[in-house]
Amino acid sequence: KYLSSAKKVFNNQILFYEALERALHNYLKAKLKIETTELSKSKIESLLLQKKVKKQIALDYVDVIENCELARYAPGSSVNIQGDFEKASSLIASIDRLI
Repeated sequence: KYLSSAKKVFNNQILFYEALERALHNYLKAKLKIETTELSKSKIESLLLQKKVKKQIALDYVDVIENCELARYAPGSSVNIQGDFEKASSLIASIDRLI
């Protein structure tokens, strides 16, 4: 559900990473019942750890968000749209099973 908007713009790097980052944030806001202002990367990591999510999953989640930022704000950086999409999808599924 959250990743569908990113999948629709798979062929446009900037729009894809904007949609993917928004999807990751919206998922956490809904899952953890938090506000957008609370969504710093360190806060995301600590909230996931508090919910008993494995540290590696929390770190990978933050990594995907960082990949989104890098792809959006550093044009020409190497990106892996398919890989980032699959990783985000896998992480959301893992977190759903744990929380």
